[in-house]
Amino acid sequence: MSQTGATPTVGLRVAGDTNVGKVRETNEDSLILEPARGLYAVLDGMGGANAGDIASQTARDAIRDFVMQKRLTLPPKQLLEGAILAGSKAVFQSAQANRERHGMGTTCVAVLVVDKSHVIVAHVGDSRCYLLRGGRLQTLTRDHTIVEELVDRGLLSAEEAERHPYKNVLSRNLGSRPDTRVDLVELEFKPGDRLLLCSDGLYGYASAEAIQYILGSGDEPQHVARDLIDLALRGGGGDNVTTIILEAPPAAPTTTQLVRTSGAMAWWQKRQKFLIVAKDRGLTRNPIVRGLDPKDALDVVGLSLCQAVFHDLEKSTGVNVWTFAQNLAGAWFERGGEWAPVRGMMDILGTASRAVVDEIRGADPNLGFLLDVAVSRALVVAELALGGLLAEQLRQIDTDLIQLHAEMQETVEPPDDGLDTGERFIDRPTIPFLRPDRPVTGATMTTEMLDGITKTITIARARTSPRAELVKEVLVALDAIASEGSGNFATAVLSARELYGVRSVDEQGIMPLFDALDQARIIIASSVHQIQTTESNRAKVLRSLSVAHQRLVSAMTGLVLESVAPFSERLREITQVTSDLRDEVAKAERRRAELERKFATNIDASLPWGARGTTEW
Repeated sequence: MSQTGATPTVGLRVAGDTNVGKVRETNEDSLILEPARGLYAVLDGMGGANAGDIASQTARDAIRDFVMQKRLTLPPKQLLEGAILAGSKAVFQSAQANRERHGMGTTCVAVLVVDKSHVIVAHVGDSRCYLLRGGRLQTLTRDHTIVEELVDRGLLSAEEAERHPYKNVLSRNLGSRPDTRVDLVELEFKPGDRLLLCSDGLYGYASAEAIQYILGSGDEPQHVARDLIDLALRGGGGDNVTTIILEAPPAAPTTTQLVRTSGAMAWWQKRQKFLIVAKDRGLTRNPIVRGLDPKDALDVVGLSLCQAVFHDLEKSTGVNVWTFAQNLAGAWFERGGEWAPVRGMMDILGTASRAVVDEIRGADPNLGFLLDVAVSRALVVAELALGGLLAEQLRQIDTDLIQLHAEMQETVEPPDDGLDTGERFIDRPTIPFLRPDRPVTGATMTTEMLDGITKTITIARARTSPRAELVKEVLVALDAIASEGSGNFATAVLSARELYGVRSVDEQGIMPLFDALDQARIIIASSVHQIQTTESNRAKVLRSLSVAHQRLVSAMTGLVLESVAPFSERLREITQVTSDLRDEVAKAERRRAELERKFATNIDASLPWGARGTTEW
């Protein structure tokens, strides 16, 4: 990198956003977005110090002006370092000139784009720069805090640093001195890479796994920047939060891009073909649309699915198809409908979808293949949505059975044999009411199905983040449960106990388990379509893994309920004591009222009211 200055960000996609958060009244963050000069930066005014917002703005303006003036005379590395030092000097001088601003300062993390394949990263403080490459997230900066300095010197361990009271106290910033020490990194910016610049308001309220998931979603940078801020706000939003996303130009159009553009449009242009096939297969005669005009039935169901698939293809998501399936089946079940019409309707819609894909494949084999994969994934999402509804119905049936059993127990007189039989059955569900002999894969388990399950789990594990160890353990458990041909519920219980291990009975202890279960479900749903097998076997594999997942969730829920039972008992005891105290207070209030009425008849002539308590001023 011997050239002078920086070049405009030709071919890069860049976006940034900032938010004041849910707690603070002033946004002390600032950002620089200068595509023409290849300069991007996030600055976080020192929280709690005087004029933190002024500090970040002063440094921002000084950095930007320095780059504008010196970009044609200095090499990129010296240019960026000099700009940040100029920002520190400007903040220091402003603080010295105004007593009310003494102590103000700011962090800074900045990127200077040398060309479309080379960038320079510089930082001071605890604002960070992340690199997403090949689906893996790595931190390019190291926080300049007192605790991190102690860890570097070997005086503190990483575990001790997490609990240290000074872990957020900066050891370097812009403004505390006229100069500072800047850390610089030269980076090759490869096709598909993404850089994230952010203040501590993001990573302080969002996990690294969640940041990696959103950054790697494939959405436009402006959507990613906004979604990351929403993630921090959902995590508490206790600080200002600022994000900047830089995306390197792709080496060539990806299959995802082709599906989101050409594929989505080709699908939508064939919607009339979809409706014709759906009508021929009997959509308008399905009990779900009984009473509707045939044209209205096609619009309400057929055209709605076409729109849902189109929007999901555009955004590489499955939320619209999921919502469609939930609304279609949910409304039918609420009306007391049975499962068979829903199954029949989904088969009709699947046949119509395949007819459209086959016609597109005839005109463009490559696009048709990509669209076949994407539409198949959309139909799998719809099946998962239906599975969720059925699981909810099953849980409701389990609850009803428990309630019915409790009522029956209350009507049976216990035997008077002089023995203490302990507590009677109560209607507090512990382990879901599932028959141990309910099969997972059933007696029709074949070698082809077992092979499909193994391949699906292998693909899912490969797509799981290396840090997500708990998700990998869940996938191993699902493999064991789904491959158990006997359908014995004991396998799910044993797997659940291994996953549960020894953990605290609170949100920090329990939520990671169910988060891992949910992530495993999503990964499996997207991995099933990648196995090389027949569509019939793929459906069987998905059904087996879905039922195995339901069993594992049920067993895990039972363990959690069993763990919290002592606390529930204690809570009921405390509630009873509170109720007794409330009764005593009510008795005391009634006694006080009686005394007031009794003595109100003793009239004092010197007081301005009569026997009835009415004033006569």
